[in-house]
Amino acid sequence: MTLSRKEILAVLLLFSAMLNVLNASYFANIVHFHASYEQVAHQVVCVSNAYICVIYALSTWMYHSNYYRSRQEMRYVLATMLGFMIVSAGVSTFFFQKKISYDRLTVCTDLRLLFTSMAVVGRTISLILSIFCIVILLLALVLVIVKITKSKRKQPKVVEV
Repeated sequence: MTLSRKEILAVLLLFSAMLNVLNASYFANIVHFHASYEQVAHQVVCVSNAYICVIYALSTWMYHSNYYRSRQEMRYVLATMLGFMIVSAGVSTFFFQKKISYDRLTVCTDLRLLFTSMAVVGRTISLILSIFCIVILLLALVLVIVKITKSKRKQPKVVEV
């Protein structure tokens, strides 16, 4: 039993959602809420990306249309949403990395005294998971774009009267 392209995309989106929730709930929670708004923004982006990924992944099995045009429009919407999720994840990861790196503080203080070893490892894992989720979303976007271009070539010809 092999998976179709649509189901492979759904599995990729579910995997990305799982990694995003794990990232937001555990690894991106390094400092207190009031100390880093970049961390909160990063967590919000991760959770919202996970929510959107779950919606589109489950629509594979919950929604089906026999009409070519509505399926094509859903692909356009999915490609647009994937683009927005990639950009938002990239921006939040960049600012999260800049804020949590503490460049100015490392000049005068040893960070190992301020943070536990789990916080340092959690920061690194959070950044790796964020980059990995961006790569998964890029792969999903490529799959959707390939499907859009293939279906454009096979588009049924409409005869106007």
